[in-house]
Amino acid sequence: MKRILAALVLAIAVCMPWTASADEGMWMLHQVPELQAKLAAMGLQLKADEIWNTKTNSGLASAVAWLGGCSSSFVSPDGLVITNHHCAFGAIQLNSTPEHDYITNGFLAKIPAEELEARGSRVNVFMGYDDVTAAVQGAVKAGMKPEERQKAVESARKQLVAECEKAGVRCSVAEMYGGAKFYLFRMLEIRDVRLVYAPPRAIGEYGGEVDNWMWPRHTGDYSFLRAYVGPDGKPADYSPSNVPYRPARYLKIATDQLREGDFTMIMGYPGRTMRYRLASAIAEDTDFTYPQQIKQLHDVIAILENENKRGKDVEIKLASQLKGLYNTVKKSEGMLEGLTRSDLVARKRAQEQQLAAWIAADPKRTQMYGDVLPAMEKLVVERRATRERDMVLGWLTGGRGGNLLSAAAMIERWTSEKVKPDLEREMGFQQRDERMLRQRMVNMQRNLDLPSERAVLRYSLRRASGLPAGRGIAAIDQLLTATGKSGDAAIDAALDALYSGSKLADLQVRQRLFDADHAAVLASGDPFIAFAAALRQDTDARQAADKRYEGEMLALSPKFFAALGVWRNAPLYADANSTLRFTFATVRGYQPRDAVIYTPFTTLHGVVEKHTGVDPFKCPQRLLDAARLGNLGRYVDPRLNDVPACFLSSNDITGGNSGSPIMNGKGELVGLAFDGDYESMTSDYLFSDALSRTINVDIRYVLWCMDYVDKADILLREIGFEPQHK
Repeated sequence: MKRILAALVLAIAVCMPWTASADEGMWMLHQVPELQAKLAAMGLQLKADEIWNTKTNSGLASAVAWLGGCSSSFVSPDGLVITNHHCAFGAIQLNSTPEHDYITNGFLAKIPAEELEARGSRVNVFMGYDDVTAAVQGAVKAGMKPEERQKAVESARKQLVAECEKAGVRCSVAEMYGGAKFYLFRMLEIRDVRLVYAPPRAIGEYGGEVDNWMWPRHTGDYSFLRAYVGPDGKPADYSPSNVPYRPARYLKIATDQLREGDFTMIMGYPGRTMRYRLASAIAEDTDFTYPQQIKQLHDVIAILENENKRGKDVEIKLASQLKGLYNTVKKSEGMLEGLTRSDLVARKRAQEQQLAAWIAADPKRTQMYGDVLPAMEKLVVERRATRERDMVLGWLTGGRGGNLLSAAAMIERWTSEKVKPDLEREMGFQQRDERMLRQRMVNMQRNLDLPSERAVLRYSLRRASGLPAGRGIAAIDQLLTATGKSGDAAIDAALDALYSGSKLADLQVRQRLFDADHAAVLASGDPFIAFAAALRQDTDARQAADKRYEGEMLALSPKFFAALGVWRNAPLYADANSTLRFTFATVRGYQPRDAVIYTPFTTLHGVVEKHTGVDPFKCPQRLLDAARLGNLGRYVDPRLNDVPACFLSSNDITGGNSGSPIMNGKGELVGLAFDGDYESMTSDYLFSDALSRTINVDIRYVLWCMDYVDKADILLREIGFEPQHK
């Protein structure tokens, strides 16, 4: 392992000189100094240690916060956070009612006392990271079986996290390069988060699913939150006595005009990329995973859209869920289309054949890496045997089975795990997770709608009942058999028993069971608890298989990356995994097809031009009135003779980067990343310099809307701008 790790480090080091102009790469902050010359030539005016100084754990990066699925940044000394509208959507929804529909109408707190609690939201402030590879890999001993290897690594990671969190911060250990490197990240987890300002949905989601992932775009995808801490300056639960958090750094809003060709950089928390995925795994995604996922998503969307017809209250409860489903299905469709059109499987397979030939051409390389590709290929193929069952099981246990099943599974697992020593518990069920688990049980009450949950669970049970013989889900087979009926009649009878006999819709019941011991929970007689307990036997078997796979890969992946780094003789960055990354680029348009050229800016004129008066192109009247008056103020771009609405850049991002600050060469905020273009959805697998683009809302449009549309005067002054409307 030490030889492999040394080879990988050498590969990364010798490959840093740039030989191409592509803007590909989601770089860790300690890699930025080696990029300094290229960055300066492109227009970066800051030194690498101003972005992040690894010795002092300080720099501009501390202004970039993680929201647990989205990115954000501080824009004032009083804890004001800017992110995307769709990232704040959960907080907007949780505070909305038919009488106060903030989703549709927007929300603005004119004074701090009016700010709304964003229950369950977190602002995680970056505090730095350290290389802990030696500590993690030192736990792995020669001769360990795959599952023992995985358990040893997991145990080492837990111990590092536990020691780190004694300092009062939230910690995690992230794996890079398939386990060749491990880094310990430190975050200050702020639990009191409040909604400050969100524009109307007709601005924040203008164009809806029609424009989603598309260019040209005219969406004002922004919102503001505020982070609060206790009077002592430490993270605390929500309290009226809490005070705004004082960040070490916050971003200044740019006043210089942004032009085509200008340097841009993004720091954020990209969720997941698969740039090093094997051709056989991509083939599985193309032939099975995406087609099945797309059908499943469309089916569930149709069910929920039908449930929406029951009234405004149901529509609000299902809004966030449907929004996520719409986004996921369109991305999946674009991904499948792109994978098929680009023939990525064949291209990847050809690369792997070239890599294999290079390895085989040298006896030393053969000795070090010769078994890697065949062994990895074998593992991928083996996992296909249970793919249908795993997809249905993953859907049910991943939160798609409804709130009652989720609550039952959480309670059953928590009460089983909490009696164990903390470091022996499953990740996600340690003492450090208790507060969040409790919060989830509270939050689900606001969105609880049993008829729609039942309809979706019925769909899932039907899918499970149709799995191939011998490859079904035992807990569901038992549930249906116990009814004494067959087909849809068995499913309906099982659902009747589950919903009529359960009391988990009552928050107090859920909380009481959460605090009970495991035996009492199982003896409660709640049918959802019994179903969740039976279902866990299936999930445990699946997790055991996953851990064996991970253990195998821990031995193979470092070799693969070491070979790949030397063979490519090109920069090697780790796949995205929700840790802070740095990406750089320029403001650039693109040519999606023959005779079509997309320029990099859209404008306020284009926003109004798209207005039809019918959703999703129905501008708020106050926006139309402001635009008609022609008051553009300081937000006008003289070259465009208009307020820029959105712009394109060639930054390398993915899901999780939503809300990321996009900055100019001075490190000033010029906009917020919120989407990618439809033509390059497959950039999660392969970045394209010609097509991969980030879609950003221009900060000048944000400021214009705040000033002339929503009259957010206090907020404007807080971020350094005097309102201009009259």
